[in-house]
Amino acid sequence: MKIELFYTGKTTEAFLKEGIEEYLKRLKHYVPVTEVIIEPSRFSKPDFKKAADEESDRMLKKIKPADYIVLLDERGKSLSSEELSVVLEKHQLAGLGKMIFITGGAYGIGQAVKQRANLLLSFSKFTFTHQMIRLLLAEQIYRAMTILKNEKYHH
Repeated sequence: MKIELFYTGKTTEAFLKEGIEEYLKRLKHYVPVTEVIIEPSRFSKPDFKKAADEESDRMLKKIKPADYIVLLDERGKSLSSEELSVVLEKHQLAGLGKMIFITGGAYGIGQAVKQRANLLLSFSKFTFTHQMIRLLLAEQIYRAMTILKNEKYHH
């Protein structure tokens, strides 16, 4: 199974880039993982919905019918790290080709991607910046893989 992380726009904060790179480097010992950068929309206030829809359309063009989509969404299901590891294991054992994790951009995510998603996943009731959640996501996927391998990273 391959993992792709869809982000809208580049990560600009150096401390976040460094953390994301570190966890992706660690994660590559367990599973092939790549980042897919979606070009941000040129729409802005008051056209947030147009921006989110345009970015979502760009994402959907890169998604194949067999891909399993996990969308980070504040209204999604809350999972523990152990539960996330079970989701990953289930799809690995099923021979899933690709699992795509999507984080929305600054203007959120369009309805079309929400409808296409196989799983809506909430990290917290808190709101995180669209760049900060990337680091949290990379760490949690790494943690889930170490749980599957019964390694000591997760106590």
